[in-house]
Amino acid sequence: MDWSLIWLKEVWNILLEMAPYLLLGFFLAGLLSVTIRQDLIERWLGKRTWGSVIKASLLGVPLPLCSCGVIPVTSSLYRRGASKGATTSFLTSTPQTGIDSIVATAGLIGPLFAWIRVVVALVSGVVAGILVDLFEKESEPAEVIKPDTETPKSARSSEKLKAIFSYGFFTLPQDIGKSLILGIVLAGLLGSLLPENWGETYLNNPWITYLAVTMIAIPLYVCSTGSIPIAFALMASGVSPGAALVFLIAGPATNVATVTTLLKILGRRTILIYLLTIVSISWLSGWLLDMYGGSLIGDALVHHGPSMEYSIIKSTSAIGLIAMVIWAYIFPRFRKRPSSLNNGSFSTSTLKVEGMTCSHCASNVVQGLQKVSGVTSVKADPTLNLAWVEGDNIDKHALENAVGKAGYKFKGYL
Repeated sequence: MDWSLIWLKEVWNILLEMAPYLLLGFFLAGLLSVTIRQDLIERWLGKRTWGSVIKASLLGVPLPLCSCGVIPVTSSLYRRGASKGATTSFLTSTPQTGIDSIVATAGLIGPLFAWIRVVVALVSGVVAGILVDLFEKESEPAEVIKPDTETPKSARSSEKLKAIFSYGFFTLPQDIGKSLILGIVLAGLLGSLLPENWGETYLNNPWITYLAVTMIAIPLYVCSTGSIPIAFALMASGVSPGAALVFLIAGPATNVATVTTLLKILGRRTILIYLLTIVSISWLSGWLLDMYGGSLIGDALVHHGPSMEYSIIKSTSAIGLIAMVIWAYIFPRFRKRPSSLNNGSFSTSTLKVEGMTCSHCASNVVQGLQKVSGVTSVKADPTLNLAWVEGDNIDKHALENAVGKAGYKFKGYL
């Protein structure tokens, strides 16, 4: 059979297995986005105790935030009074998993592996946070933001449902769509190119394998969900489950862009502890898995691997997933970017905002600016790093503060 057909077949089989679980995960992620608000997160993690560290890691595990999305939330947490330990704990556990990633892992590799991934993310977050509290002197951030005292208005059920589907089936696919497709394409390439027992033949030493996987994972930005098919393809070619686990931990959590950005916020020592903790725990977890649970994961992989059954549910889910990712990606390109929002007596301000990298970032900025008195309409574009605000008698200092509260930097007006 022609190589390209084998590759396409591998890609389609992986899509068939992942798609139903991804769609379920996207819905649950949308539900969490409405249920757990950022101001609630900040109140939970405000106390500088080890209890806050544990809560921060617990909270970070199910949240569907990728490496870029976790940056503004982490910055906002720290600037609103969370300790460095709690902030680092949240930063460590959050990008490793997410409810969508957990469900997809269970579907493609098996429930046991999914649970192990959750436990490792939780433990690494707690350990990193405690180590930072022990060895890093607590210091106040350059700018401290007081928490909001206003009680948010409760939205109607229809508005909540709309927000769930908007985030789960539009915003989240837009944020991780590229990474997810990249992961599936790379997994198809690995599955079509690598012999079945390649890993067992050439990667006998586990520690060298962990090092190689870590060196590949750090510069390669693939989110927690997009990394799943790559890990599956590695395991299918004979790479140990422990090495695949190292890839799933180190890849999403040690993205270079995330580290360099947060270096300015948390400092060198905190980031060094963060990186050493992730690498150490990923290697130790991988070794323990290979020593005591590798055969169990291998058996689960056989039962949960891609199936040749083209069921209606799997095929429909795969086609729907492809359409959803394409729509989420191309829709903003065709959307008319406002050069002005002027309407009658209202005035328009165009703000330059540094740090917006995805639609989740833009949503944070929009939500923050909408709270400012006098604002009637807000739009934001992460590709241009611009936000447009329309309203009457708006305090510009309040706009600037709102951008800061959202976790981004105000860089002036156009």
